[in-house]
This record gives sequence, structure tokens and C-alpha cells, in this order.
Amino acid sequence: MPRGESKFDAVKLRGLIKEGKNAQQIMDAFDIKKPMLKSYVARLIQLDEEFHKVAGMEERAVAGAPKFGKNGIHLSATLLKSYGFNPGESFKFSAPQAGKILLEKILN
Repeated sequence: MPRGESKFDAVKLRGLIKEGKNAQQIMDAFDIKKPMLKSYVARLIQLDEEFHKVAGMEERAVAGAPKFGKNGIHLSATLLKSYGFNPGESFKFSAPQAGKILLEKILN
């Protein structure tokens, strides 16, 4: 996309918010950072003349993607929370195919 061209899509954003997606999931869907998401939400509020609440807007944004380093993969608490994990929960790790890792909550 050329520089300066907006990725804003009111229909897509409205849909993601109605589905209950949190800030991190919406930022991932649009491939944008939190300041731009704030701008998008403000624009949608103006268009709809209705308040839209997005979970996780007040939390710290997750910067960058986790990387595989000499000490393994570090998944921050903020990242895990943004995808529905809570502190103290256990999860199962699997690799269903090459290049893909899956984390699943273990339900007690």
C-alpha cells in the first residue's frame, strides 16, 4: 500500500468490535499499531455517532512478534492476555505442522 494511504475500513472494524475482538487482535487484523487503532476507533465513533469500546485499549501494546532466540521463545504476559490467557492458567503446546505452533488452554 503506498505511503499515506489509509487501511481504515469502517465495515471491517465495526465487525471486529461487534465480534468482541480486543485491541491486539484488531491491530493484527489491520497490521497497524495502537496509535493508529485509536485513530480508527475515534473515526468510527464519529461516523456512527455511537461509542465503541475495545477491550485492551488502555493496556500496553505488544510490540513486535515473539522471536526464537538462544533461550527459546518469550511470550509476554501482555501478548498472552490479549489472546485470552490469564495468569496462572496452564496450556498445552503442539506443532500441528511445520512452521506453526498452537497453544491451547488446559481446562480443569
